[in-house]
Amino acid sequence: MHPALSVIFFTVVSGAGYGLFVMLFALAFLDIIDISRNAALTAAILSIVLISAGLLSSTFHLANPKNAWRSFMRFKTSWLSREAVFAVLFYPFALLFTLGVFMSDAGAAPLRMSGFFWLMGLLGMILALITVFSTGMIYGCLKTIRQWNTALTPANYILLGLMLGSLALTAIMGVMDGNVAGVSAITLMVITGAAILKAIYFFWVKKVTGPT
Repeated sequence: MHPALSVIFFTVVSGAGYGLFVMLFALAFLDIIDISRNAALTAAILSIVLISAGLLSSTFHLANPKNAWRSFMRFKTSWLSREAVFAVLFYPFALLFTLGVFMSDAGAAPLRMSGFFWLMGLLGMILALITVFSTGMIYGCLKTIRQWNTALTPANYILLGLMLGSLALTAIMGVMDGNVAGVSAITLMVITGAAILKAIYFFWVKKVTGPT
């Protein structure tokens, strides 16, 4: 395997962006972390920037990037098409949630927003997870490659994305709020979970069954 650098960049950067958005919303909504408005706003904007950079880079390995629009045309049969559709649907909800963070009380921690903006964040989080799952299924559905054709593939995509997002959120809160006690504990749990799942995957791959 010799994947294009743009594909690697897309996978890591967009995964980190989606993971950051999911962790920001989930931990803030559940009131697990005391994050300031400025730190939350930075995290929300950074997540959108990372996702946009990743999606843009994913077109670079195409022979003709102008044909990228065709990836939206086979939603019923293609995981690549589903990924593209869900990635676009994510934006309005993520932007509205970010607007809600911007309009929240600057002095309040945890975040205080109206139910509408929390709902937008929830829908954005769901679409983020579905998008990453779809990315993993692009490889997971390939029966010709045994190492990819497993539920562990999309599961690893999701958990590794959450791991990168957790690390980014911890860094942001450390710099802007100086309070990482709660988020760092969650981050360590996510890292541990990602490491265990990856170890399970490597163990499964090592066990050869059927034709190679």
